[in-house]
Parts: sequence; structure tokens; C-alpha cells
Amino acid sequence: MITQDLFKTIDNGDIGKLTLTKRITIDGESDIYPVYKIPVNMLYYNDQNGRINTAYYQFIANNERLTPELGDSLYNSKFEKFIYDSDPKTLKDTQDSIKANGQQEPGVVLPDGRVIDGNRRLTAIRRNQRQSGDTGYFEAAILAFNINDKVEERKIKQLELDLQLGREERKSYDPIDRIFDVYNTIEVQKLLNEEEYRKASGARNTRKIKRDLRLASLIIRFLDIVSPGGKPDEKFYLARELKLDGPIEEIEGTISKLKDGEKNQITDAVLTTLAVELANSSNGKGDTTRKIRDIKTNILKNPDVKKHYLDATDENVDKVIDYFEDNPIEKSQDLKHQIEQNAEVSDAANKLVQSTNRLSRKGENDSTRRHSLSQLIDIRDNLSEMNSDDFEELKPDEVIEVKSVLKEIRDFIFKLEHGE
Repeated sequence: MITQDLFKTIDNGDIGKLTLTKRITIDGESDIYPVYKIPVNMLYYNDQNGRINTAYYQFIANNERLTPELGDSLYNSKFEKFIYDSDPKTLKDTQDSIKANGQQEPGVVLPDGRVIDGNRRLTAIRRNQRQSGDTGYFEAAILAFNINDKVEERKIKQLELDLQLGREERKSYDPIDRIFDVYNTIEVQKLLNEEEYRKASGARNTRKIKRDLRLASLIIRFLDIVSPGGKPDEKFYLARELKLDGPIEEIEGTISKLKDGEKNQITDAVLTTLAVELANSSNGKGDTTRKIRDIKTNILKNPDVKKHYLDATDENVDKVIDYFEDNPIEKSQDLKHQIEQNAEVSDAANKLVQSTNRLSRKGENDSTRRHSLSQLIDIRDNLSEMNSDDFEELKPDEVIEVKSVLKEIRDFIFKLEHGE
């Protein structure tokens, strides 16, 4: 357990106060904080950082949870690797920049040395320090918060989101890490609600946050299929390894609009097919996002084809799901191996793909006849995703343009309804 207090270390003269300051906003209140020059051996990475949470859970899947430690510890070495591996090029650019120009943007740390903002900069400084042999220093403001206090943990999370996502120059999260962070913060830890997450992350409205929660629900169902048992939130690393964001984002809107009576079965059919296609794609057999798009466009959006979908796939979907119940995957490479090692399941997987492809081709043959209707449905779906909040930040002349476009849309609808 780390017991140091950096404020006391300041008093001892081991940490230098700089002339720099940093403006920080907490709970809507903005204040100016002094910046200090802190030796990196007094710091440790934040194991709750949304950018690297899934990488840490992947590590935990095969190892014990790490205990936070200062300096050149196993804990810091592992987290440094998580951050480096997440984006080696950006990290190398940050290293070169700091080496040439020094640290340009101060970070934020807690009194015990936990780095709340600036993990990539800390990593660059640590790596430069090892190359030069000189003592590395991290410039940061120190906030008098305790992450073990639930109220203050909530404020720390809001601050992290504001510093990492709420500012235009910041780098976005990896899509799966973003989805996980929304889900983990709102549904698992219950630190923030949707509106609080919106404000902290700088989002214009909660629409994308609500969608991320729906995407998380689909990912969890996928994980329940291929890796049942345990806590699904601790297995999101599989979603990142399998690059689920593309196909899941492709199908989410259509699945969300299905009727309750058919929704669960169709969801399982699509996600099981996705699992099989991902296993096949490891052999270089195509683009899974495109194949899921074909299911969406040619099957689920075509009522004449969709009514045959479950009858054509149910038996093989059940066989694949039942098999994973006794043979859950632990890493992405297991997906292909688990399917191929059992002849009956491999046969069921092939038949599932064949049935889906057959129905998709039938739906594609209908596409010319249904083209105008499909376009209209897409327009409807796109409009249904919008609300008045989307226009709040527009300039006055842009608002006028919105009203003009809406009038044109109404005119087009009138002409279509009256056969003009």
C-alpha cells in the first residue's frame, strides 16, 4: 500500500515548485493550480485509466492483479508497456518532442503519486530517462483527492474524462476502450450517469453515450456466447483483439429496432454468425464488417427474407452456442481452434454460414426492386437518430440553413405522398 504524501515531500524540498500553473475544472468550478517538478520514481500509473482498462483486464485474465508500486516497479513496467503497445508511433513522437522541447503540457497527479492525466507523457519521460541515465521529472499539478473515497473517485473520473476527451486537441479512445469506459463508468462502477458522463467528456448530447451502452450490451452478449462464465466486463479485451467495433456498430441500429418477440433470437443468430465469420477471417476469408452489413441489408431489412432467417439458422446456431458453453475461449486465437477441433461443430458453423449466405443472396436479388424503399428506410433511420440537441452549437446562419433543409425535406415528402 502506497502511503506517501507528495505535499509533505514538497515541504521537505524534494519536489520543486515551478512558475507554471494549470487550470483545472472540477464539478463545473474552474481553478488555477500550481505545477511541480516531480521525480518519476515518486509516481505510479492509474490502473483505472479508460484508455488501457481492457489491456489491463487482458493481463489479469492470465495473471494476478497488480499492486500499485512507485518507481521502477513491476507494476509501472507493465502499465508502461500497456500504454506503449496501445499506440507506439504516438508514444515515439511524444518521446522525441519531450526530448527536444521538454514537457509542454503539465499532467495531474494525486498526493500518493497516482497519475490521473499524463500517462503517455510519463511513459515518454520514463523511456527517455532510461536512454539518458539522467533523473526524469514529470511536471504536474497535485490534487488533494483520495481515489478510495467514492465521492472523490467520481470527481477524479470526471476530471479524467475532461482532460482526456473533453478538449479538442486530445486523442480519442480506441473504439472498444471507449465503449468499455462508458459501460464500466455508468453501469458497473456507477460513478456517473449518462448526463454526467456527457458533461465530463464534452459530448454535445447523450445520444452517442446511449448508443455506446447499446453497443456494450451487444458485445457482452457476444462474449456470453463465445466465452460464457465469469464477468463479461473483464473480458472486453477479447472484443478489442477481435476488432468487434466495426461489425457491432454496423448491426446495432437494426437490431435495436427489432420487435421484442424476435429480437433475442435474431441477435443470437447474427452474433453467432459473426463469431464463425471472425474465425474464418483469421484464414484471410474476407471482411466481417461487410458480411454483417450484408446480413443487415439483404436479410434483416427485407421482410420477405427475414421471415425465413430463424428457421434456416436456429438449429446450427444452437449447436455452436451449446459447444461454447463447455469450451469457452480465453483469447482471440481460440475462436478458430475451438470451432475447427470438433467436426460436428465445424459442420454446424459451415452450414450456418451457407444458410446465411443463401438468404443474403436472395435478399440481394430483391435489392433492385426494393432500392427506393431501402433508401427511404435508411433516411428514416438516420433522422430517428437526431434530435434538437444536435443543433445547439450551430451558428445563427447555420440554424437558418437547418430550417431551410427541413422545409425542403417536408416539400419532398409532400411530393412523394402525392405522386408528384
